[in-house]
Amino acid sequence: MFPQVKGIHLEPTNICTLKCPGCARTRFINQWPAHWKNHSLDTQSLLKFLDIELSDIRIELCGNYGDPIYHPDLAGMIRDLKSRGATISMITNGSHRKRSWWQALVQELSWDDLITFSIDGVPENFTQYRINGDWTTIQDAIEVCVESPCSTAWSFIPFSYNENNIEQARQLSQDLGLDQFHINHSDRFDEQTMHFKPTKSNPGTKWNNQQNWKQSQSTKKINPKCHRGGTHYISADGYYMPCCFIGDHRFYYKNEFGKNKKQYAISGTTLSEILNRHTVAEFHRTVSDHSACQFNCGE
Repeated sequence: MFPQVKGIHLEPTNICTLKCPGCARTRFINQWPAHWKNHSLDTQSLLKFLDIELSDIRIELCGNYGDPIYHPDLAGMIRDLKSRGATISMITNGSHRKRSWWQALVQELSWDDLITFSIDGVPENFTQYRINGDWTTIQDAIEVCVESPCSTAWSFIPFSYNENNIEQARQLSQDLGLDQFHINHSDRFDEQTMHFKPTKSNPGTKWNNQQNWKQSQSTKKINPKCHRGGTHYISADGYYMPCCFIGDHRFYYKNEFGKNKKQYAISGTTLSEILNRHTVAEFHRTVSDHSACQFNCGE
């Protein structure tokens, strides 16, 4: 069996109220609106699928397409996962949920759980990228979470419109009582989003590697995140993949997990059974040959 399960990445739902220009959800809906369907993970199917010991396993709630807070029963899902010993780390923009919803959610969280708010800018400008974001409800969410036992963080992506606001945002995060403030560079700059590219800082090595890959369609060496065991991914429509990169629609139907997706449905099977399949072992043995892996994990 490979790799060892050290962490699990869940996409509770592919529903989102935002229309971020670089998001795979926005791109998919704009290009193929008739083919989009909203999905939310069925908690009971998920719990049956996860037939492993979850104590000391960190479960990240995020995904490719949606914001976890729009799952119809996120608090219930978290309650069930934590009842089996899991630790929760959730990434959200935090918009458009009522204070009472957050108050119910944090009752399920403990000191070792983490909620990260992705806010790219300050209240006056963050919606230039996080289109449809709502600062009033985000601040309500932050205020509830910082008063709860869980840890909190602000994740800030530098863009051309906000790169002069980093210290202002950092100070605001401290004023609001958030525990951490992180700068995370984006690699989603292309012909549709290049005007967001910051002028004062390089987006990072990953973006540079991706530009080289686009030109050559190959990379000399990769450092696959899936081999570390923390990226086992389950999509909102209930399919297993080694990581969320494989689930991006640009790559999904070019690999084993998209071509034969029904074989990786979480309903009717278990995580242990899937990880023991020869097809999964073969994928990991040949991981350097796959375009999604070259594009996302190239060194």
